[in-house]
Amino acid sequence: MLTYTTNIALATKNLIDLIFKVFYDQVSTSVYHKSEEEILTEYNIIKECQKNPEYFAPLYRKYYDQVFMFIFKRVDHIEIAADITSRVFLKCLKNIGRYKYQGVPFSAWLYKIAINEVNMFFRQQSKMERTVSLDHQDMHQLFEEINYQEVEIDPEVLITVLLEQLDEKEIQFIELRFFKNRSFKEIGYLLGISETNAKVKTYRILKKLKKISKQVNYND
Repeated sequence: MLTYTTNIALATKNLIDLIFKVFYDQVSTSVYHKSEEEILTEYNIIKECQKNPEYFAPLYRKYYDQVFMFIFKRVDHIEIAADITSRVFLKCLKNIGRYKYQGVPFSAWLYKIAINEVNMFFRQQSKMERTVSLDHQDMHQLFEEINYQEVEIDPEVLITVLLEQLDEKEIQFIELRFFKNRSFKEIGYLLGISETNAKVKTYRILKKLKKISKQVNYND
C-alpha cells in the first residue's frame, strides 16, 4: 500500500521542514545533470577507490545526504532511513571493485542499490506502508505535464486521486522522471530496462494520468 504526503499536510511538518532546510543544497536537482567530463573525473576517483578503500570517504560525504533523503521520502521514518542508508553505502563499498562506467553518474549506481534496499525492506516489513512524499514543486511539474486544468478540488486531494491509480512500479517512473529529474537513460539504468523502454513506459503512464485527470474534471 502507498501513502501520499505533502510538506504542508505532513503531521511532522516542523521536523520535515528542518530536514529539508539542512539538506536542500546537497539534494538540489543540479546533481542529476552532470557533464560527461564531470562523470569521467569522478570515475577516476572511483578507480582509485577500487585500489584503496580509503578513497571512498569523499564519495560517502558527497552522496550520503542525497541518498538519505531519497530513502527517507519512501519510508517516512528517520531511524529506518538512516539504517537503510548505512546498508546502501556498506554494500557499495563491498562491491566498488565491480563498478563499471556505463555512461551515467556514479550516483545512479548508488540509487540503484538504494531502490533495491528499500524494496527488500518493504518485502521484509510487509505491514509498513510505502510513502510518496511530495512538495508543491513536484505537484506543479506533474500537473504541467498532464495539462491539468484547475477545478474546484484541493490539489493535494487531486494528486492523491491520480497517484492512487498507479501501481508501485508505475509510481517509480513518475518519481524518478518528474520528482527527481532523472534522464530516461538513468531511469533505464536504475530500473534495469533500456532507455527507449523507460521513455515509452513513462509516457504510457502520463497518458493514463491525463485520462484520469479529465475524468476528475468531468465528474467535478
